[in-house]
Amino acid sequence: MAKAYGVERDDYETLFLGNSRVDIGLDPRSDAIPPQFRPAYNLGQPGSGSELALRYFEHALSTSSPTTVVLGVDFLNFLRAPGLQSSEDGDGSGDSGTDSSVYNRLSSVDDGSGWDWNRTSQRANDICAAALSLSALQDSLLTVLAQGNSNAADISTQGFNSGAAFRTLIHNEGQAALFRQKNEEYAKKCADRVAPPLEQSDELTAIEDLLSLATSRNIRILVFIHPYHADVLRIFETSGHWGDFEEWKVELSEICDRPGVQLWDFASFNPYSTETPPAAGDKKTVMKWYWESGHYRQALGDQMFVRMLNQDAASQGDRGEWGTAITPTNIQQQLNLQRKARADYQPSKGVGRRSSAKRDMPVEN
Repeated sequence: MAKAYGVERDDYETLFLGNSRVDIGLDPRSDAIPPQFRPAYNLGQPGSGSELALRYFEHALSTSSPTTVVLGVDFLNFLRAPGLQSSEDGDGSGDSGTDSSVYNRLSSVDDGSGWDWNRTSQRANDICAAALSLSALQDSLLTVLAQGNSNAADISTQGFNSGAAFRTLIHNEGQAALFRQKNEEYAKKCADRVAPPLEQSDELTAIEDLLSLATSRNIRILVFIHPYHADVLRIFETSGHWGDFEEWKVELSEICDRPGVQLWDFASFNPYSTETPPAAGDKKTVMKWYWESGHYRQALGDQMFVRMLNQDAASQGDRGEWGTAITPTNIQQQLNLQRKARADYQPSKGVGRRSSAKRDMPVEN
């Protein structure tokens, strides 16, 4: 609800679209975003796939005239049978994709100037729920009480979820526990799901429709594959989905092979994705680049901005070649390089070994 109405407050130059990895990883206020891409708004929707991203994009176009769209695409959204509702974990359980109230809040490119009863009624209900209900009163009191809590969950006026609530989980359980829990979830998803035929994938169809809409309006679009932690990449391999993962990348390179579209691949074994979680029982140290294996931190999102928006490889420092613009011409070469990196990767002995002090960050910071 906050994002559906929040994006209407301004005419944004750049929109970020995708699931919770975008929601919690890309900060529109980042200093890494060049001035020509500002102001920006984060429309990332937790528990969703590209179908809902397309609907939010259409909605944003009713009030904004963006020049750039940054779209995060997720292999886990692709792993579902045709016709199954999308969610970022590929199980069809995302409330964001199934709740009719979500769609009732959104404008459509086909609406024109006509009056829509469902949208008007939904907005009236939202106003009452946000201003006149007992729930709103309780939430308002809790918000006031949380002002001194640096770990309280929050969302910026430009749609960014800071991920501060992760700090409470880390303080209570430690980051190693979060990694184990998330890895178990991804392993189960990958074991249960099968890749659909490429031509029957609703996820790929939605991506193609979104690109067509953007290019029809001369909007530049940067599509990127998320920088999964190495743990997730190894789950793709051990679950037998590495071949599907590569085929999905090849298909994306074909879909994105059009004027005004660029595809970036950040899903590889590299010094970012192989960052080692803190030791089991360590409840103070927070990794620099990741919250857990499925969600990267703003610091890594900033590095992605540098690569995609500034395209200045020199600023990568000692991180080497990270983030590659892929096309049908170079995709096989990149897949070969990633296979070699996968074969060369030597993981630490399970989750729990402490990462180097240079990459650690205290919880209280």
